[in-house]
Amino acid sequence: MKLLPLSDLRDRLGPGQPLPWGVRDAAGRLLLGKGHPVDSEEVLTALLERGVFVDAEEAAAERAPAAPADSPAAAAAPPPEAATPFERWDRLCANLGPLLMNPTEKLFLQRLREASAHVHALSETNTDLLLFLILRQDHGRFETYGVTHALHVACVCSLLAQRLGWDRADQQRVIGAALTMNIAMLALQGTLAAQAGPPSRRQREAIHEHPRQAVRLLRAAGLDDEPWLVAVEDHHERAGGGGYPRNRAEPGTMSQLLRLTDQFTAKHSARATRPALPAHVAARQFFIENPGDPLAALLIKEFGIYPPGCLVRLVSGELGIVVRRGRSANAPVVATLTTPQGRALGAPMLRDTARSSFAIASSVPEPASRVRLSAQTFFPEALAL
Repeated sequence: MKLLPLSDLRDRLGPGQPLPWGVRDAAGRLLLGKGHPVDSEEVLTALLERGVFVDAEEAAAERAPAAPADSPAAAAAPPPEAATPFERWDRLCANLGPLLMNPTEKLFLQRLREASAHVHALSETNTDLLLFLILRQDHGRFETYGVTHALHVACVCSLLAQRLGWDRADQQRVIGAALTMNIAMLALQGTLAAQAGPPSRRQREAIHEHPRQAVRLLRAAGLDDEPWLVAVEDHHERAGGGGYPRNRAEPGTMSQLLRLTDQFTAKHSARATRPALPAHVAARQFFIENPGDPLAALLIKEFGIYPPGCLVRLVSGELGIVVRRGRSANAPVVATLTTPQGRALGAPMLRDTARSSFAIASSVPEPASRVRLSAQTFFPEALAL
């Protein structure tokens, strides 16, 4: 079941009208059935503030009558159930910063749950596309690093939670934890990404305390989900000890999924002191740093050696970009960007790199100014999702 935030359907609700669909919690459990009366504006506001959801299929089946062509409603954005993955991604990128930077805002938890639902919907749609969007993000804007990194960790955690067979409640929980684990140091993350020197003493103290401070902010916002809070507080702890802030020897699986995904996705982002690591180098480093860890192995398997979004040179001489993971980790599907002689192509050609004539010769370092490539060019089928 795919869930939509109730607030995305606000224009189809009104006081004194029955609910046109059932209302559910983040785990998909029915709270109020279709036809339940919404007696007043206060009741409607209370529902919206609680952060509840609607079955996307039920919402699509119960569409509101079309508005007149010249009405404001007709000029509005398409309804969420018709939103493409590209629109969902753009919405998250635009709205997540103001949300995470303001955890004391009255509707913080409601909007956080809505953002989590969009992340979950993206992760259920097209894994190759989602990895492409993550790797093609403009990592040169250091001031927004904290927010974009939170989004990337949340998306990858959502994918891995599904692979691990976690129930919907835990999938939603780990997404929320990923989005909020660094809310106490989002601005500092941008500063650290941009500065050439090591952290100062005051910065190191803030880094050490940020898991506990994040939990304080979440509790103050009204969050009482203990597994979520524990995962946030422990996301820098390490099995066997040596982590912070509590040096726990046996941190939980959810916290370790956060820690490893945090570590792995950070390798794909640039800093003032280094460019983003090539994907195969990031995978090799990560494997060496986490030998024998099954969650680390799952992460590498999910991405592959050459994940969607990375640039490669083929033995044919063509420059291309990975768009699909292949049957093996080192043989993805590549869309060519140039001819073997280096001339730009008007339209990309797909190459199966499992064929020896189109095998990958090497990865290509990302230029300092990241090449802008439209995801819609390489994933046109996602426009119909």
